Amino acid sequence: MSPKNIETKKKSNLVKTLQWVGVSVISVLLIVYFLVVDTRGSQSTPIIGTVNGTPIYYTSTSPYGRAFRSIEANYQQYGIQINNEMYSYIEDIAFRRAVATVLLDKVASKNIRVSDNIIVDVMKGQFVDTNGIYNDNAFQSFVRNTSKSELSRVEREIKENILSQTISAELFDNIKINSLETERNYIKTQTKRDIEMVYIDAASILENSEIPAVDLERYFNENKTDFAQADISYIVLESGGVADNLYKTLNDDITLFEKNALERSVDTNNYRWNYITKMEMPSSSFADSIFTNTKTNTLLQPIYVNGNYYIVLLNDIRLPENYTDVKADILKNEYLNANMNVLLEAEKTKQSEILKSAFNRNNNLAALNNNGNIKYYKSSSPFYYNQDNQGGLISANGNMIPESSEENFYRRVFSLDVGSVSDAIKLENGVAIIKVLSEEKPNMSEIANSDYTKAELKNKLSSYAENEWQNRNIEKARVKKNNIR
Repeated sequence: MSPKNIETKKKSNLVKTLQWVGVSVISVLLIVYFLVVDTRGSQSTPIIGTVNGTPIYYTSTSPYGRAFRSIEANYQQYGIQINNEMYSYIEDIAFRRAVATVLLDKVASKNIRVSDNIIVDVMKGQFVDTNGIYNDNAFQSFVRNTSKSELSRVEREIKENILSQTISAELFDNIKINSLETERNYIKTQTKRDIEMVYIDAASILENSEIPAVDLERYFNENKTDFAQADISYIVLESGGVADNLYKTLNDDITLFEKNALERSVDTNNYRWNYITKMEMPSSSFADSIFTNTKTNTLLQPIYVNGNYYIVLLNDIRLPENYTDVKADILKNEYLNANMNVLLEAEKTKQSEILKSAFNRNNNLAALNNNGNIKYYKSSSPFYYNQDNQGGLISANGNMIPESSEENFYRRVFSLDVGSVSDAIKLENGVAIIKVLSEEKPNMSEIANSDYTKAELKNKLSSYAENEWQNRNIEKARVKKNNIR
């Protein structure tokens, strides 16, 4: 297909429609010639992974590239600083979205046809300025400066984007909402409740408990390689350029390391960590850089961590012989993390009996405050279902109500009758007894004019349907992710 022979002076209705459903996400990428790596003379396009044998390319216009930039922009919109670990997280999420897009494309390609003219219209539509004037010179320049193979790849990726957007709209967006569903959702989301609660934090009790030495020793012996220790010297610098230049200098003459550590490092008081585990290191990426090296007495290239650059001299790596060679708090934390589900469930069962016993002796919840590990909370005002599921609810005395950012908490609260008291119930991290003090019902006459309620329910159901489809199909697919970084 050659796009050179088609004339377009302004955006067609088709292009506007495609942009409305999300195709406009490629606009900026097209203007910069669609490419992340192609303009650097690379002979092959990197592949970040595959799904059922289909490659997922490491380029800006691929499903992976579009997902990555979308997530990255969302963080940047809120002024969130993105470090290496966060970028690693973004990469994982973007790859999952790309896998889902490829799987959607396979479904769409069997049922939907995208013509060459549609693809060209979309491409040309991105070279229209804010006044609606098409810049043909810019488009022709793009065509001339892009190889045929890369142009074909860009066209294919645009087609895939159109297919996935179209099939996604058909599968997940065209959900019919009846009046009964809307009414139920309106009552659920607009009803307010006021509660009081007693709570025991089982997770905190577990974290502060003594773990038998025999258990810690057994865990250490079974997972000894996880506690490998590195003896390292380091220099911390704020500038990547300075770090690169100093690395080159030290690589030529390592005897200058200590002098530079004392004179130039951000932390001149301490430049050596004697045999520390990966858990004690500044970040997981830092630890990966250390322990993936097999040679000791080695100078490592600068490692970026939280705004600083570490030049590391790896002196030695060893496996500790005894569990006592590992810091007690490190070993305990790793033991708890590995066994948390079983240990926490057992602790919640134990504390549930304690809480029930205390309530049976005195059913005045407020009077149970500070009785052992029991704490009392009352909501500061009536609240909606999932009102503060991001940050949690504030109690009358100004403290955060435990577990009030969890779905399980709201489900329990809103399943009780007004005036009733729950049994001792298990939440995510502890146990509670909850009493519903009052309830405020919504004004049902307002539901007829509440377009937001209908849209909210539709968005929720669409999101649920999409997540279920992705989970089900990704689980069945053959997925492989390469390490590009």
